[in-house]
Amino acid sequence: MKIIDIFKLQNKDKIEIAKSVFKDVYTNANYTLKPSERKKIKAYFKRLDKKEPVEYILKKANFYGRTFFINKNVLIPRVETENIIPHLIKFDSVIDIGTGSGAVGITVKKENQSINVLISDISIKAIYIARKNAQGMDIKIIHTDLTDKIPINEYKCIFANLPYISDMNALEESVKNYEPHIALDGGLDGIEIILRLIKELHTKKWKGTLLLEMDPQQIAIIKEKKEIIKDQFGYNRFIKINY
Repeated sequence: MKIIDIFKLQNKDKIEIAKSVFKDVYTNANYTLKPSERKKIKAYFKRLDKKEPVEYILKKANFYGRTFFINKNVLIPRVETENIIPHLIKFDSVIDIGTGSGAVGITVKKENQSINVLISDISIKAIYIARKNAQGMDIKIIHTDLTDKIPINEYKCIFANLPYISDMNALEESVKNYEPHIALDGGLDGIEIILRLIKELHTKKWKGTLLLEMDPQQIAIIKEKKEIIKDQFGYNRFIKINY
């Protein structure tokens, strides 16, 4: 199995399989490794033993069949999120709020170059990563909090995968210890920031379609008239609100 294939697995399986792949490279007589490469692989093993995600070790992640540069300043793109892409490319203009690595917005643009795409994040460190991934592409990139500084009336669709974790201690070790808490912690009920975005769009009298990724158990808390979209595993993962 190649390292790129590991990215397609669930988190709990990745570490042990990554160890197996690295061990094969290290011990296989057909590979001629330099001393520096052997040292690097040994360091990888130590990091994997501490449950550090493979993506952060290699500084790359797979999303929708493409490879993105990442580091610990952005969330690892999830395979569940891929299911929203076919819905987003139906629009001629899309904003990706809380973009992180830029995976969603960049994928939308790569799938259809004619779509007007803007990506944003509150984290300047995340914006750096997104810019690196979007290099050479016609994508607007803004460092801002939610819709501040964004000309939302120029766009028909907004997608947001905002922090929605209500109990950080309940997360698996590899997530809690390594992924950025600013992109995970959604406040007391996990939807504090989500509700703020919904309210902002009403206040600004925006007309368009909002697509949100959420914890399936939190969807019922949102009282807006909404359509539920499932992910590829059959879970209620996204909601669609028309303004």
